[in-house]
Amino acid sequence: MKSMTGYGRGEFTMPDGGTYTVEVRSLNHRYMDVSIRMPDRFFSLEMRIREAIKRRFRRGYFSLHINFTSTGVEAIRVNLDVAKRYLECARELKDRLGVKGDATVEVLFRIKDIFAQKEEVDGEKDWKAMEGALSRALDGVDEMRRQEGEFLKEGIKEGLSEIERLAVDIEGLVPQSVARYRERLREEVERLVAERVDQSRIATEVAMYSERVNIDEEITRLRSHIQQMRGYLEMDGPVGRKLDFLCQELLREANTIASKSQDVEIIQKTVDIKGELEKIREQVQNIE
Repeated sequence: MKSMTGYGRGEFTMPDGGTYTVEVRSLNHRYMDVSIRMPDRFFSLEMRIREAIKRRFRRGYFSLHINFTSTGVEAIRVNLDVAKRYLECARELKDRLGVKGDATVEVLFRIKDIFAQKEEVDGEKDWKAMEGALSRALDGVDEMRRQEGEFLKEGIKEGLSEIERLAVDIEGLVPQSVARYRERLREEVERLVAERVDQSRIATEVAMYSERVNIDEEITRLRSHIQQMRGYLEMDGPVGRKLDFLCQELLREANTIASKSQDVEIIQKTVDIKGELEKIREQVQNIE
């Protein structure tokens, strides 16, 4: 089981001497979403990069940056013809419009078209240079997601164990709740009528109350969902959506138990269960 939070980095050098880093970050997301920022020369490789990510992961928001870190002596050239043309245009504007100032080197450095890679872009060659670095970056993301997944797994297991403990407490409280209801009913009847109490009537009322507050089915389903969740926690592959669905089912059972009961202690225990479920669900939201 993996989380959707990770980071990885790789470095590669192009044949022209330029060095680049590939950085990949992933965060939780309902589906798969990939954002890529890279130098223009690698734009033809975008689909290959996206496919490489999708082959290894199923869910998450991925942010990939390719950054230029250093260059060889011959990696960049100046397009003098373009620079001259810009200067000519600047002088023409100055003469015709009567504006002051000159085009300086600082101004020219801001014009992207003047600078270009010395070597013509070769997609296959660029991919061969980049592929290993991309793979190492994704390895880093995968390892971090795996480690974070183990951490989340332990937290979820602890929460499920606490819910089980609370369910046992609730089971023990139900008979006590029925006994208290029986006693309250008897006292109320004795207060209202001075004559002999009809014990059979009280027994009937108590039986009806016991049926209304019976939560055996809810507790059984609660335990079944917990076992299913534990099974998914040990599986390989994406399980986040299945765990999220089971969290909703557990919450449904807790709400049903609370609605059936008139006992303050039982209601408080269901509130504690919902509190644990909320913590579990926050963790589940970051599982792939």
